Amino acid sequence: MYLIPLVLFLFPCLAFVLGAIGYAYFNKLYFAPGIIFVISVSAQLLYLNYSFFTWTCIYTALAFFGGITAHILLRKFQPSRKAKKVTGVILISAVVIPALILAGSRPVNAVMMERKVKDHLQEEGYKSSEIESVKTFHSGKRNTNRTKPTIAKVVFTDDPAHTYRYIELKKENKVIQMCEYERSPNFFTNEYTKERPHMVRGCYE
Repeated sequence: MYLIPLVLFLFPCLAFVLGAIGYAYFNKLYFAPGIIFVISVSAQLLYLNYSFFTWTCIYTALAFFGGITAHILLRKFQPSRKAKKVTGVILISAVVIPALILAGSRPVNAVMMERKVKDHLQEEGYKSSEIESVKTFHSGKRNTNRTKPTIAKVVFTDDPAHTYRYIELKKENKVIQMCEYERSPNFFTNEYTKERPHMVRGCYE
């Protein structure tokens, strides 16, 4: 859900603009599409899943069309070197500024946290079939010198009645399970109980 606006709108625009910039500066149609393809595949392998490959192909094609568009416009209008530089700066700014905002955005942090939690659970010996769901949410009060604000809520297949929360430590760059859990509506405790079979002993607090 977090990624829908990015996948449908921002990423396609970035791919097209990068394709145009790549051709304008390097005079090669395949330069930017190649970079877009490598970046998209890397993101797919690291943070997303194989279903994203369709979008990888779409972004690569858009970068190629961006290069073709730049090729046609440059041949038609033959702008001066100064005009090329000004246009290039504007287009690069249009790419860099959203990219910088995106780098620290909640949607990206949410996707990265989901991946980190899944990797952590696999390291703990869990199989994918044992994990029913992993969902994230932002908690500003958890954004401290020690912890990051994105929290993951995990439900295990054999324990659908309970939700386990995971958080990431900043300095250690490590995902851990939060001992604090909701015993009753709006009442949280960190008391260990065998009723929660996937609860770990001890916590970061």
